[in-house]
Amino acid sequence: MCNKKYIANNIKNLLLITAFLLLAIPVFAHGDLSIQIAEKTKAITKSPNNFELYYERGLLYQQHVEYNKALNDYIKSESLGNTNNDLKYSMAEVYYLSEDYNKALKFISNYLEIDSINVKAKKLEAQILFNLKAYKKSLKAYRYVINQMVDTRPEDILEYSNIILAENPNNYHDALEAIDYGLKQLGLNTLSLQLKKLEYLEASNQVKKVLEQYNYFILQYKRKEFWYYKKAKYLQKINKPKDANIALQLAAISIEQLDAKFKNTNSIIRLQTQIKNLETTLN
Repeated sequence: MCNKKYIANNIKNLLLITAFLLLAIPVFAHGDLSIQIAEKTKAITKSPNNFELYYERGLLYQQHVEYNKALNDYIKSESLGNTNNDLKYSMAEVYYLSEDYNKALKFISNYLEIDSINVKAKKLEAQILFNLKAYKKSLKAYRYVINQMVDTRPEDILEYSNIILAENPNNYHDALEAIDYGLKQLGLNTLSLQLKKLEYLEASNQVKKVLEQYNYFILQYKRKEFWYYKKAKYLQKINKPKDANIALQLAAISIEQLDAKFKNTNSIIRLQTQIKNLETTLN
C-alpha cells in the first residue's frame, strides 16, 4: 500500500510538472493571455453564435488555468454546433485537469472512437485511467504510447515505468526494461533515467547491478566524491563494512584532489562531516 501511494505521488508530481510546462509555453509564446481573452470576448460580442470563437476562448481560459470558464466555453461551443473532434479532446483535458476523471474518460473515449490511433489522446486516456486506479487499462494504453511515440522524453519513460509498478508493485523487471528502452532511445547518459534505474535496482535488491550502477556514476562524473560516499552508504546497508571503508577513503582522496575553491564550499564541508560520521559507525 505504501509503495502504491509513493508511486501515485510520483506520477501526480510528474503530471503536475508536465501540465505546468505545457501551460507555461503558450503564455510566453503569445503574450498576455488576459489581453487575448479580452480580445476574444469582444469578438464573441460581435458574433455571439460563432462556436469557433467560444472554443478558441476556452483554450485561452484553459491556458490561464481558469478551468470552469474554459469548460463553460467548450459546452457553449458544442451547443452552437461544434462537432470537431478537437473539442472532445479539449473537454477531456479540462475535466482531467479539474480532477473529474469519470467525465474526462467519457470525452476521451468519444474522441478515440473517431481517432483511435492518436498518441496524444491515448496518453491522456492512460493518465485518466491511472487516476481512476484502472492500472491494467492504463498500462495497456501507455504501452501503445511508448511504442508509437516519435519524440520520446525522459518524463514519458518515467511515467510509464511508474504505471508498470502501480499495476504490479513487484514488477521491477518490466520497469527496468522500460528504463533501459528509454536510455537506448534518449542516450545512455540521460541522468533522470539512470537515477531511476539505480532506485529500481536498489528496491529490487539486485546488489551486483546496484554496485555496477554506482560505478557508472563514479566513472561518468568528474565530481566523484559524492558518488563514492553514496556507494559507501549502500555498502554499509548491505553489511559490507570493509568495502564501505574503501569507498569512503576514495571519497576523501577525491576531495583532496579538488581545487581549493571547491574544498571550501558548504556542500564539501558537509560531505566531509558525513564521511567522518559514517567511518565512525563502520569502525
